[in-house]
Amino acid sequence: MNPTPACPKGLIEYRCEYWGIDLVCHFEYYPAEKGSVDSMGAPYEPDIDEAMDAVCFYVAGTDVDILPITFSECVDFLERQALLAFKDNNA
Repeated sequence: MNPTPACPKGLIEYRCEYWGIDLVCHFEYYPAEKGSVDSMGAPYEPDIDEAMDAVCFYVAGTDVDILPITFSECVDFLERQALLAFKDNNA
């Protein structure tokens, strides 16, 4: 087994424990975007909230990526936690 790969440039690394498993997660960050309005001020493109999208979930100390076998509810939870941690670290 190989060590956990380094976080690729442009991605965000988030380390956590989930259900007793130490994880090293890599996420793509999307900043919030203000939607567009027409000349009368009516919105025609909605605002987009900032978000994190999971790229991989490595079991710490290994190159085993468990993202493909992770339930969507777990992925959603870890994406929210990573976003909160990112916002706290960049406040």
